[in-house]
Amino acid sequence: MLYLGLVLPRFTLEVCAQGLPVQTRPFAVCQGALLIAVNDSALASGVQPGHSRSTALARSPDILFAERNLTQESEALRQIALWALQFTPGVFLQPPRPLPDRAGLLLDIARSLMLFGGLPRLLARVRSGLADTGFSAQIACAPTAAAAWLLARHRDGLQAADAAQTRAMVARLPLALLDAASPHLSALQAVGVRTLGDLMLLPRAGLARRFGSGLLEDIDRALGQRADPRACFEAPDRFEAGLELPSPVEQAEQLLFAARRLLVQLCGWLTARQSGARRIEILALHERRPPTLIEIGLARPCREIEQLSLLVREALGRHKVLPAAVNTLRLRCHDVHAYAPASADLFPDASQAGEQIQRLVERLQARLGHEQVLQLHRVAEHRPEYAHREHPLNGLPAPPPGRTGQPPRHLPHPTGRPPRSIDTGSASPAWVSPIGPRPLWLLKAPLALSERNNRPFWESPLVLLAGPERIESGWWDDRLVQRDYFIAEDSSHRMLWIFRERQPQSGNGWFLHGHFG
Repeated sequence: MLYLGLVLPRFTLEVCAQGLPVQTRPFAVCQGALLIAVNDSALASGVQPGHSRSTALARSPDILFAERNLTQESEALRQIALWALQFTPGVFLQPPRPLPDRAGLLLDIARSLMLFGGLPRLLARVRSGLADTGFSAQIACAPTAAAAWLLARHRDGLQAADAAQTRAMVARLPLALLDAASPHLSALQAVGVRTLGDLMLLPRAGLARRFGSGLLEDIDRALGQRADPRACFEAPDRFEAGLELPSPVEQAEQLLFAARRLLVQLCGWLTARQSGARRIEILALHERRPPTLIEIGLARPCREIEQLSLLVREALGRHKVLPAAVNTLRLRCHDVHAYAPASADLFPDASQAGEQIQRLVERLQARLGHEQVLQLHRVAEHRPEYAHREHPLNGLPAPPPGRTGQPPRHLPHPTGRPPRSIDTGSASPAWVSPIGPRPLWLLKAPLALSERNNRPFWESPLVLLAGPERIESGWWDDRLVQRDYFIAEDSSHRMLWIFRERQPQSGNGWFLHGHFG
């Protein structure tokens, strides 16, 4: 067995300061009339834990205060546990207590070492992830959960590899670290007991009679001589986490820092479930207004923090102005699917190229909105303006125009090689000559061209290079076209797609319909 103890020494302060970057302004957390935690700026101003509010204001007039909230701390610890599930399913909570330095986690990592490449790499990932969530930690490891917790509370970086090393390291720990010793510290120190090793040298029977059995039980659990059953943290089926901001935020882009901390927790939860998110929701809560909802959809399941952060940045960029100041940010993810990790092949394949395209689409949707990113849907129609339809990605294609809302029967797509005559299921055919090249850009509506010296003119006289390609179709839906299409070139050598009406109206027969790339 091997346990990782994570003690959060500045937990109370960091919970109250969550949601915004590091504060340069003095900041303190109060419990009643006294300060119990202060940031570095407050320390530099001479403010110390234990000072009263009035003393702190006298030494630092611009100091900010926040009241400690144990419910908020419990929720924050639960969110850290969600993040920690990516390393092991054996996560145990050490809930907040009246003393602000007692919150933390215990991780059973014995079965995770091989997966993460050994203890040093695992420790590096844990430290980096905790920093991303906005919490500092003292980390230690030992074969028992109680020993790992005691070592982490004493100093960062302690490691006990086996039972003998655990006993030696535990014996050197200060007596004050043992919770059961707190009521008896003065009496024990009076007889010369300063460390847990000193306590272990005393007769067990006499120690139990005078100070109770709690002291011996705590030491036995740390040394692995007594069972230490603990309840594992169980992750919910759906992810939802939130952050109360220290001060109201009025600009959407300023929410990115808080959103990333929530995303780190989300990625840990997704990793533990071996899943990826297909849709996430960000709720910006206001004081007396309905919340602002920001939705982000993904083309494929994802749990990479950088990709999700990029999409959130783009989505927040669309909301330049918030309807009101935001005091709380919440992140929800109810749409999860099985996740396939990216291939680790040396050379990229077609699937990796497709993944890059999907990520580009996701970023465009986050920046512009889902309804603004469209996909072309081909329609079995000869008339160029009706040969495709636009519809949002991942949506259903809109039906082509017509009296019944359905495309004409038996009409092949224009990129094929249709016969000279095509049966439409009616008495008259649609007549199309052999299909030529099609332009990349098609105008929404044909643009009428002038004519000079019997030649079409658009910014300059046009030279006909290819054509005609005749299209006669559409009598059944009152959109009859009778056109001869040509490929033309202007004086700047730009390639245009123009047509001439076979039965011109109002004396104008030439039209520009598209541009070649």
